Amino acid sequence: MSNLNASLAQAQSGSVQNYGFMLGCALLGLFLFSGCQSGGPSPAEEPAPVYEQGQSISMEGILIDTRCYPLNMDINRGMDHERPEGFVKACATACAMQGFPVAILRGGEPDGEVWVLMTVPAVLADYMAEQIRVQGTVRSTGVLIPERVETLSEGEWLTVL
Repeated sequence: MSNLNASLAQAQSGSVQNYGFMLGCALLGLFLFSGCQSGGPSPAEEPAPVYEQGQSISMEGILIDTRCYPLNMDINRGMDHERPEGFVKACATACAMQGFPVAILRGGEPDGEVWVLMTVPAVLADYMAEQIRVQGTVRSTGVLIPERVETLSEGEWLTVL
């Protein structure tokens, strides 16, 4: 837990981020989502694109947390989440502030691709459940190192990271 607190403190003070911690979080998120992706393509669908490490890509979707989304992919795309202990208001922001990895749900639909963002989650906590656009570098399939994160506000893209 001390690594989490140290990483959050670094993010708040503007210090260099602890990439070892973030990689661990990203891999945990990737593990959590291994069962959340849609099944194989139907005969009419094209296969999913293959990304190479180091490739620069952009995508749009909804910013989600990796703690709650797998529990109920229909409801837990928003701010309030259904948890085993009951319905929790503003849960997405709380999860990000606690250090649970955040991800982009490409396209915003439950069957969309999930890409874990390799960053300190608290930095994006204020933008949970919002439409975002991310440009970054592929670390591995499903893991993206964001170089730029924008949120859609009143029809205009605003840079937040």
